[in-house]
Amino acid sequence: MQSYVNVRHSAQGHPSGVSVLCVSSELCNRLGACHITMCGTGMQRCTLNVTLEQAMILSRNHGLMPRCIMQTMDIMRKQGPRVELSAKNLKVMDQMTPAFPRLFKLCLPPSDGDL
Repeated sequence: MQSYVNVRHSAQGHPSGVSVLCVSSELCNRLGACHITMCGTGMQRCTLNVTLEQAMILSRNHGLMPRCIMQTMDIMRKQGPRVELSAKNLKVMDQMTPAFPRLFKLCLPPSDGDL
């Protein structure tokens, strides 16, 4: 299934690391584990990972053909909740809360003062 996910290279010519998301997703699914993805801003990479995860679930559990994964992700990114999130980020709809969600705080490593 990995061969159907196009991995773009960074400016330095190295893979962007997207392929590890596919492997970790498959591993978590087979183990029955929870799969949490966090990034520095919480905006772009996490929302992109959500659509990747949804497309892989459609492929794995509901018969979506692997060659349609990229097209499915594009459709979800253009017509799904990401459009609404972009509007929120531009402060068009409403203000997002400045505090981190509770689950995000629990997943962060402890700071020096918390040890």
